[in-house]
Amino acid sequence: MLAILSMVLGNVVALAQTSMKRMLAYSSIGQAGFVMIGLVCGTEDGYAAMVLYMAAYLFMNLGAFACIILFSLRTGSDRISDYAGLYQKDPLITLGLSLCLLSLGGIPPMLGFFGKIYLFFAGWADGHYLLVVVGLITSVVSIYYYIS
Repeated sequence: MLAILSMVLGNVVALAQTSMKRMLAYSSIGQAGFVMIGLVCGTEDGYAAMVLYMAAYLFMNLGAFACIILFSLRTGSDRISDYAGLYQKDPLITLGLSLCLLSLGGIPPMLGFFGKIYLFFAGWADGHYLLVVVGLITSVVSIYYYIS
């Protein structure tokens, strides 16, 4: 139940944010729900998927926060609306942030995709169908706010 609440609440609240840092913080709550899928499985595959996803998530999140902090230092703002036209202002920050956010959303062929799919396979194989379906739906929600 905690995994479902974490995925749903974290992603729904992240939709309403105007600050990039807060959006990533709430998205982290949703990401914790994905990790819990592997924990709930209690199998070797579940734990392996959890470790893989946590390793991938560490790099994705650190990279995204590094780009956001760099942008904040240069502009003095972390409002999502201020990121409009970022490609023309700073293509390297745009590239780094885009790759990290797409990976957090689980878009193939990014590392986050493989971590999530491994978690979903482990959950499905262990019979946690509701967790996997909620995870898939909330992944789509997270992709929406990452790319918008």
